[in-house]
Amino acid sequence: MSRLEFLLSVIGIIAMVLLLADAWLELGVWLNRIHLGRWPDRGEWQKAIERKAKDYLKHSPTVRKTEQTRLVLIDMLRGNFRSKTIQSWQDAGLILGLDEKDAVGYAGHHPNLFKRKDILPEDALLAYALFRKNALSASEKELIDNYFHAYSLSGKTVPYRGASSDLRYVDTLGMICPYLCATGQASLADKQLKEYDEALLDGVFPPHVWNTKLKLPSGVYDWSRGIGWYILALTESPELPGRDARMKRLADALLPLRRKDGGFSLMMFNSSERFESSGTALAGLLFLRTFETTRGEKYLQAAKAVEKSLMQVTRRNGTIDYAQGDTRGIGFYSNRFDIMPFTQGMTLYLSKKLNEYV
Repeated sequence: MSRLEFLLSVIGIIAMVLLLADAWLELGVWLNRIHLGRWPDRGEWQKAIERKAKDYLKHSPTVRKTEQTRLVLIDMLRGNFRSKTIQSWQDAGLILGLDEKDAVGYAGHHPNLFKRKDILPEDALLAYALFRKNALSASEKELIDNYFHAYSLSGKTVPYRGASSDLRYVDTLGMICPYLCATGQASLADKQLKEYDEALLDGVFPPHVWNTKLKLPSGVYDWSRGIGWYILALTESPELPGRDARMKRLADALLPLRRKDGGFSLMMFNSSERFESSGTALAGLLFLRTFETTRGEKYLQAAKAVEKSLMQVTRRNGTIDYAQGDTRGIGFYSNRFDIMPFTQGMTLYLSKKLNEYV
């Protein structure tokens, strides 16, 4: 065999391996969606999604940070396939949906959660979930509190990242307000939320980003998970002044935007767009919390309809499907719809709270 023939053979083998890796991943998704949504019994469905949530908390699945669907093996080898930076809020969602013993076990297996890196807003959501489940140590709480203490002293609000000090992301509201309110720091949470009031469309819908210096929004107003982050800031922060009125205004605005299946599209203003499970689960939580504060039956029925829509996108192994992938930047929304631990946990969280009314 000549040197050229050998080289061509090696190139051919490499190309085949790359193509097989792509095909294997796509085949896995296709196979897992066979019999999607066939859950006639709510109780069995809830048990199945809880089993999967427990499994995810112990063995977190890959949450992709690339939009590539071809030659993905190259991304894997370069370390660009799996995102580590979003793992905190993924685990937080799971812990909120699971029991205290699961949270305690998680904390025991991760003794240095907040000691190995700079604290980020997403860490506050994980700290909140652990705090709610009596699994946050005093030393870990001190680390998170110190992070916020600097902002309280300066009179400034919390940016998503220090490098973008003029930008306020809606994600940050959902990530930090619950912790701040649960730990007696509601004044900073209130200030963070009120800062966004000027950005709200019709006094209700938050943009993805608000530029505090230019007083201009960036991104879109109807991004499903973006509205979901805003919802989480409200539903998990009962200490916020005016919180119940805010919830009712948003719930009333979302009711006409529902799809026929009771859920929400990836862009909520267009019901004909693709179904998106993470924003849908959080909208269900908003409807339920609004029912609990107003006793309006329409909100409870909307929450139940959301749960049914999530049942329809649950794989036969209990995995919630069709969660939009992680956002790559302002205006760059993922085209991937797949599994997401955060969505798994928030669906379970909603479903367990609905048990009282079913």
